[in-house]
Order: sequence, then structure tokens, then C-alpha cells
Amino acid sequence: MRPFAFVAALLTLCAGSVRAQTITTTDELGQTVVEFITVDPLQAIPVTQTLQTLTTTTPAVPAGQQGPVGAPPATTANAEPTIYTYTTTDAGGDTIQVVDTFTPTFTTTSTWLSAPPGTILDYSSWRSMVGTNTVAPAISGASARWSLEPRWAAIATSLCAGMMGGAWLAFA
Repeated sequence: MRPFAFVAALLTLCAGSVRAQTITTTDELGQTVVEFITVDPLQAIPVTQTLQTLTTTTPAVPAGQQGPVGAPPATTANAEPTIYTYTTTDAGGDTIQVVDTFTPTFTTTSTWLSAPPGTILDYSSWRSMVGTNTVAPAISGASARWSLEPRWAAIATSLCAGMMGGAWLAFA
């Protein structure tokens, strides 16, 4: 496929995609509606058609506990041990109930960081150790400087022009 045919196909798709748009908006009564907006080809005026009115309902907040079922209330720093029962299976597949005690512990964390051992060199000392090696950049694995071919710049310019033309068509 030739580049011109590819660009022409993309421009046609861009212009066609802005001919019809579906948006969600709020009308005068405060209702959320889904509208289909297009341009009438004969009169060249925008035409709006309401597809659906969305009903908004606020979820009911249940009364009572909002967290995990059976969770104890929040405790202070001096919490007492909590005795709880859980159900599990043993190695034979039999269901058993186990009673256990949870004892909260509050460990303190340390933010002390040690600096790694070593010597801090001034620039001239470092430079004297490294030297003036100019061979490394020539043989390094660094990629070449990025450049844009004129052909791709022309395609990008054509695409931008097509999108601007489509936007002009949609908003005219």
C-alpha cells in the first residue's frame, strides 16, 4: 500500500468518526441523558437525539456495623488479649473448631540509617584517577541520536490537518 493511500484512508476515518458522537450530559431538569449528536448532511446543522435517560439512585446506607462481621471495636494502645474461635479442617478432612488467643504487640521501628563506608573525593582527585579517556563514547552501546524522517513528518502533518478538518466539520 502506498503511503498516500494509507494517509487518505486515515483522513477518511478521522472525518467519519467526528460525524457522529455519543455523549452523556445533564439536561435542564437535572437528569443524566445519553445523546447522539450528528450533523444533518442536507441542512448542515447539528442534530441531537436523546437515546436514554439515566436514573440516579443513591445507595441506601445499612444501619449497624459497617466493617467485617464480628470484628471487635477499635482498641487503645494498651489492648487486652482477644480470645477467638475459628473453624478449620485437620489432615483427615474433619472440621474442627480451634480456640486461640491474640495478644497485640506494639513494636517500635528504628529509622537509624548508617552511611556506607568510603572516601569522598573532590573533583580534581577523581579526575586524576579516571583520566581523559575519550575512547569510551565511541565504542559504547549508546543509541544514536533520534531523528525524524521527512516522510513521517509529512504523514504526521497530514493526520493533524485531517483531524483539524474533522473538528471544523463537527463544530461548524
